[in-house]
Formats: sequence, C-alpha cells, structure tokens
Amino acid sequence: MSVVPDDHEWQYNPRHSVPDFARHAERAAELSRTVRERRAARYDIAYGDSPLSTLDVFPADAPDAPLHVFLHGGYWRGRDKADYSYVADALVPRGVTTVIMNYDLCPAATLPEIARRTREGLRWIHRNAASLGGDPDRLTVSGHSAGAHLIAMALADDAGADRLEDGAIKAAVLISGIYELAPVLGITVNETIGLRPDMVDGVSPMRHPPSTATALTVVVGSAETPAWIAQSRDFATLCRGRGSRCSYHTLAGEDHFSIMARMERPDDALSRLVLDAAGAKE
Repeated sequence: MSVVPDDHEWQYNPRHSVPDFARHAERAAELSRTVRERRAARYDIAYGDSPLSTLDVFPADAPDAPLHVFLHGGYWRGRDKADYSYVADALVPRGVTTVIMNYDLCPAATLPEIARRTREGLRWIHRNAASLGGDPDRLTVSGHSAGAHLIAMALADDAGADRLEDGAIKAAVLISGIYELAPVLGITVNETIGLRPDMVDGVSPMRHPPSTATALTVVVGSAETPAWIAQSRDFATLCRGRGSRCSYHTLAGEDHFSIMARMERPDDALSRLVLDAAGAKE
C-alpha cells in the first residue's frame, strides 16, 4: 500500500517519511566512536538519581569556557548520548565546552517524568558549570527532535516553583522539534511512549511556551513532512508573539535525520547557528 502525503503516520513518524533513516544513525555512531578515541572527555557524570540521568563532557582548552548542552532525539524512547559525541567536533574547536546529556526513556519513565527530570538536569548543570569546565553565565542548549521538545518544556514560563531561573539558559537552538503532542496519540510509536490524552496538555510546549528571557533559534529541514515543518513554524510564531527573541530557519534539502549531518564541523550550517547562540569565538 502506497503512503500518501496526508497519512497521519507518515506526517508524524519520521521513520516512515525517511526510508534510509538507519544510514544516518550508523554514520552518527561511527563519527561519535572516532571522536571518543580522539578527544579528552569525562563520561557518565551523574546529574540525578535515575538510571539514565548522566552526561558526557568534552572540555574546551580554556577554563570557564562557554558551556553548551545537547539533547538527542529518538521520540523519547531510544538513542543515547554516545550516538552524538560527534557534536563535540563542531563546538570544542571554537572554544565551547560541550555536554552531551542523556535522559530517561519511555516506557521506563513517563513523558511528564522525563520532562521534569530534564529541567532538573539543566538546573544541575547550571549550578555545577564550573566543575564541568564552563561558565554558568554562558550556558546554552540545543536539542534534536525529542531533545528539542524537552528543552522547550524545560524552559516553560509557567512551571511555577519548578521554573528555571530567568537567564540560567542564555539561548536555545531547537532542531526539528515537536511542540504540540496531540498528534502523538495517533501514531504507532505511542505503543512504547505511552502518552495518554490526559498528559497531552502538560507536555505540549505550544501550551506552555518558553520564558522570554531565553533567546530561541528554531530550525527545521525543508524536506521534512508538512506537518512537522508546521510544528516548528507555529512554535516560532507563538514565541515571537509573546515577545521572545526568536529566529526561524529552514535548512534546504534536509530531512528529519539528515539535518544533524549539518552539525559535524564548525563551519556546517547548523553548527554555525549553535555557535552563534553560544557566543563562540570565530
């Protein structure tokens, strides 16, 4: 049976819309393996009590460097920080200490739990930035897909007593994220994610937009599905309407998985956006 462009699964499950997604994962894993062989790093630092509340740190040469945190994708149910060590090759050469952060996964944890623990993890990184080789006043973040969603939720302006301190995160780059989660209820991966209708409101950044204190860069690939592109476009529009400093970028020809290949070297298109957000040296 052929897939038609308005098919819900095709629109919201990137593994259906990108037939060669496994090739991108294999490339990322190989690049990351070589980075771990070449670069000094500290691995599996615990930032919380749950099994996957760990992070890897790739330090820049200078102390008190800009500190950047990256969160991987995987629809909250897969992938690992070890698959994205290659991000350090884009940032460390420009003097940015790079943190690759893990988080708990579904179904061992619920999505509301993962979002809360991610916010706690970013708070921990801010408080411990100096011990990681970074400047707490120059902390920025980025994430791809589910990672972008978790960052957006961590920055929610209406998180009450759990809200991140204004200015703790100077800037965030959100790459191919999903920001309204009602569509997730209707795709097959929800069998693992376990999102329930009563959870949707609490974990949808479109309903809980970020603090305007953090500058935002929203990025999506032009070859992603129309529904996925609309998620980024609508979220950027919402954030701008609330007064956020928010730029919106479409990377020509990139799909949901190929877009991360634009963050392998400092001069790549996506790397430049992240480095600009981090205030990195030329």
